[in-house]
Amino acid sequence: MNIILSKSYLFSALLFISVIASVPAHSDTLIDIDAGDNHTCMLNSNGKAHCWGNNAVGQLGDGSIESSMTPVAVSGGLKFKSISVGWDHTCGITGDNDAYCWGRGRYGSLGNGSPENSTIPVAVSGDLSFESVDAGLAHTCGITSDEKAFCWGRGEAGILGDKGVSEVARNYTKSKSSSVPVPVSGGIAFGSINAGSATTCGISTNGNAYCWGSSDFGNLLGQGSDTRGKAAPGLVAGDFVFHPNSISVGLDHVCALGTSDKAICWGRGRYGKLGIGSTGKLGVLENLRTPREINGNISFASIATGTFQTCGIATDGQAYCWGRNGQGQLGDGTTTMRVEPVAVSGNVSFRDITIGTKHTCAISSNDEIYCWGDGKAGKLGTRSSDNKLIPTKVRLNRSHRK
Repeated sequence: MNIILSKSYLFSALLFISVIASVPAHSDTLIDIDAGDNHTCMLNSNGKAHCWGNNAVGQLGDGSIESSMTPVAVSGGLKFKSISVGWDHTCGITGDNDAYCWGRGRYGSLGNGSPENSTIPVAVSGDLSFESVDAGLAHTCGITSDEKAFCWGRGEAGILGDKGVSEVARNYTKSKSSSVPVPVSGGIAFGSINAGSATTCGISTNGNAYCWGSSDFGNLLGQGSDTRGKAAPGLVAGDFVFHPNSISVGLDHVCALGTSDKAICWGRGRYGKLGIGSTGKLGVLENLRTPREINGNISFASIATGTFQTCGIATDGQAYCWGRNGQGQLGDGTTTMRVEPVAVSGNVSFRDITIGTKHTCAISSNDEIYCWGDGKAGKLGTRSSDNKLIPTKVRLNRSHRK
């Protein structure tokens, strides 16, 4: 969310809206949820996708441009095994490993050879067999069944990673966009990939982290003194070995899980979203050009980055968040910024978490979805625009579970 604004846009690994779902033990279980700037999508165990929220460019995939505060079925009768929500487009992988996208098509982010929007799922070109896909701000990346990475859409700052050994001279040098998948250079076997705003990162099958695109003045790519942007994957500095499926790119920071289950972050430290505390009497929030373990000695099972905050689920199911908290998006019952992990309130055991600009959603161990933070536009699924400082649940109806 894996998630979900460039320096001229704004994006998170993923930005997240919400709605809360309760699935009784006898019903179909919820297997995936992800959210973008103003819309959210979910999958049940039958592979049926439902989306809700803003639909101005067809990102809900129901054949219309009418927004909805309740989940609507994605058109086409496709059965998905995973779904990924970008800024205002959505992509999914079917059980046959085919990739489909819908919503805003500008720059070719749908991958079907066209810059036009689509209100229904369209097949990604190239006859590729995908295992995973991740939608970013205005580009999308995926990993094929043979562990090769492909990207398509906006090519700003080399974010598609297809330029061989050539480098981007400045952070925001514009590279060519592509409306069809192009192979990421370097021949690296990837286990996961995450599309951000102007940066993409992935983890190889042997646990090395790579980033490319904008360097955010040296902070975002994690490559130490090498502060230039990259148009091809560059190895992240340090001796950490990462879980192959654990990386998340926010607006201007990146986090991943090491094989020790510790959270490791780098990038810009504003709002405390790196989780490393503050220094000095003035509480300076340090930027990191190389990865560092966060404070707290917590063992994590998953991690997610948003625009100005980070959250993770510990191996015991407790959710923790840190960073900006003006609307209660950290879920600790306050609006206080946190520079180190703070436990999410409610004594709920979670198994997945996704975060956005000013709100957070998570799936509990018993297949309920909780959201908290900024409630504008009804994106918490509570049928109100009130902010929620603690996790709040809303039930899905039976039709969403079948």
